[in-house]
Amino acid sequence: MARELMTRDPFDLAFMSLREAIDRVFDQALMRPYSGFSTPVNIYEQPDRYHVSILMPGVRPESLEVQTLGSSVIIRGEVTPPEIEREKNVAALRCEWTGGRFARTIEFGDPIDADHIEARLENGVLHLTVPKAESVRPRVIKVQVAR
Repeated sequence: MARELMTRDPFDLAFMSLREAIDRVFDQALMRPYSGFSTPVNIYEQPDRYHVSILMPGVRPESLEVQTLGSSVIIRGEVTPPEIEREKNVAALRCEWTGGRFARTIEFGDPIDADHIEARLENGVLHLTVPKAESVRPRVIKVQVAR
């Protein structure tokens, strides 16, 4: 598996240094207000491809854009805010999510075949099939009999 896709074990948090913990708190605090929309992702690796599943509740297919750059896939889109937010004389008691634009970049450790990426939005989940480049796919070499 590519190193960039590996995450920390949650039990490692107990051994996190104070500096790492403070950095993490500031990163989360500073990132959330600007993103407006969080896009949780699951990434699976197979010998010849990656499969990416990204939660996209409230995102319309026409607002999504999937681009590639090198061995990265960039997903951009927009979430439409609830109708009630646009009405007058409405007091928000709690707003844990709002509408707005978002972007998510996924860096793969291996070169990818950008010409054959498939994207499908189904029940609020964006599914990407990202083939690895032919040069990094496993190959079976047929052994010939010597004469």
